Amino acid sequence: MSATGQTTLTKAKLTILEPKDGGNPAERDVITFPFNPKDWTLTRSAEWKVETEKNKVAPAEFKGPKPAQITVELFLDATDTDAGDISSTVAKLMKCVVPDAQSTQQKKPSAPHVRFEWGTAIAFKGYVETVAVKYTLFRPSGAPVRGTATLTIKEMPDSVGSQNPTSGGVAGNRSHQMVAGDTLASVAYAEYGSPARWRVLADANPIIDDPMRIPPGTTILVPPA
Repeated sequence: MSATGQTTLTKAKLTILEPKDGGNPAERDVITFPFNPKDWTLTRSAEWKVETEKNKVAPAEFKGPKPAQITVELFLDATDTDAGDISSTVAKLMKCVVPDAQSTQQKKPSAPHVRFEWGTAIAFKGYVETVAVKYTLFRPSGAPVRGTATLTIKEMPDSVGSQNPTSGGVAGNRSHQMVAGDTLASVAYAEYGSPARWRVLADANPIIDDPMRIPPGTTILVPPA
């Protein structure tokens, strides 16, 4: 195959950020994974309250959305070099579930924020809730050279009442970062309990050209219900 016909493989990466809402948080580290995940799981749910009566069950009452989360399994391999070892990568991942050092010094312990990206299709910002590593191959010294890391990353919602400086929002609005598979209708269902209210989101975000095709990573303004 000629050089012009080759496709460059985009690798998944995890950017570790300072725990800061809004603005441009400083990057603490970037982990680029040697192998892309074969799949990843997005979970979005809501809280519902059901009141029971003597002769019937009342309709479920929407109480609000829960933070979205993704689960992704990543293959780690360092067998390509004689001294290869996946311990350093695992150590970086484990630090994601430890309070950020600067936030601890300020007596406000907070988990580092992270951004998981895979090309332009997947962009998810939040914090790492769990890291599970399974080692599968070792050197004679015991050093691990191959394994899988399973990460659960939970969405970090923006502070209620914060303003989006590009939207002209007012207090009471919040924002939502779109992930792969999101549409205005799905966000309206999660936020308001009805996909038919997508027009509320469209009116609050006039920069959106196509409500059915919003690039992952786009932050939209969500007016109060």
